[in-house]
Amino acid sequence: MLIVKSPLRISFFGGSSDYEDFYKSHGSFIIGTTIDKYCYLSMRPRPKILSDDNVIVYSKLQCTKNIDEIQNPLIREILKYKKIGFPVELFTFTDVPSRTGLGGSSSFCVGLLYIINNILKIPFTKRSLAEEAIYIERKLLNESGGIQDQIWASYGGLNTIEINTNGEFFVKPLAVTEDFKREIEDSIVLVYTNHQREQSEIANSHKNKNKTSILELAREAHSSFLKEDIQNIGTLLHQSWKEKSAISNYISNGEIDIIIADVMNMGAYGAKLLGAGGCGFVMVLCNPKVKQSIIEKYKSAILDFRFSNDGVNTIYK
Repeated sequence: MLIVKSPLRISFFGGSSDYEDFYKSHGSFIIGTTIDKYCYLSMRPRPKILSDDNVIVYSKLQCTKNIDEIQNPLIREILKYKKIGFPVELFTFTDVPSRTGLGGSSSFCVGLLYIINNILKIPFTKRSLAEEAIYIERKLLNESGGIQDQIWASYGGLNTIEINTNGEFFVKPLAVTEDFKREIEDSIVLVYTNHQREQSEIANSHKNKNKTSILELAREAHSSFLKEDIQNIGTLLHQSWKEKSAISNYISNGEIDIIIADVMNMGAYGAKLLGAGGCGFVMVLCNPKVKQSIIEKYKSAILDFRFSNDGVNTIYK
């Protein structure tokens, strides 16, 4: 049996520019990091002495001899794509609710591909794993969305991702000091809006839109990271959110607008909603005094986290 963990992520800048319809014309530049919140998966070939059912446990329990009958489309299509010819037991759980803007679906996809490749002894690299996950989600399942989340889950760390117009990507560690990493980590608050979202309609609303301003702000923010100017990073973060929320009416709503306006009035440097939109986590960048005030006000809606350096990896074998 293998048990693996695949990290979730927070995206600072460039989100939505990683959609194929945009980067094929303009390229993309993303700044973000993985965090110490994970999708966990355990899997093994089912012992022959047991029934020959596939036992799949995620948000529900399903037992079926036929892979085509698995209700979760991501699990079903990955098992078919990898040509699994024996019954399996698969158990999954996560640190946060699904569909909350932290890249959970792609983290799960990367984790499942990783564990199957290990079981089948198929050689792979971080790059090939990310590319395989992108193919599964964007081509095989034909789901709308970008390609950054699969890369974060595969590589891990505080990085930039450059995407060329041909889809080739380059992952580079963000060139800041360890002290600044801790400073920006300690300056972030994640506030949960306590809702989940159906992704398809919101993700589709990002397609065929002009996002050049989002891309330009990401490149400008990179300079501020290199200068370790946290206040200007916050200012640019808020500007980028305004540009992103203007893409469609699905991305923000009254509740999100109220939270962001509230934390800005409390003195935050900047704030944005993570993910494609609709609900999930609001990321706030602020000084320690403001951070404490936000924590006291929003209490149980706060997600404690730290940055993580590793992509998907084995924790039990």
